[in-house]
Amino acid sequence: MTTNTLNYTVTGDQEIHCEGCEQRISRALERLDGVETVEASAQTQRIAVETHPAQIDHEQLRERFDLLGYEVTQKETA
Repeated sequence: MTTNTLNYTVTGDQEIHCEGCEQRISRALERLDGVETVEASAQTQRIAVETHPAQIDHEQLRERFDLLGYEVTQKETA
């Protein structure tokens, strides 16, 4: 099954502050069907999500970010 990596940057007032925040984001997103891996970085305020596009889309991820309290923008991949 093909995977796709979606890249996000945290842009709102709520930031990724620590390793605990990184783990919280990873656990919450990895529970979603179609999410393979998550890499969240407090240092760069970026989140990379490897997904199976047939199972999950950008809007479903945005809803989860909203529930976690993070405002994000998606970065286009080349």
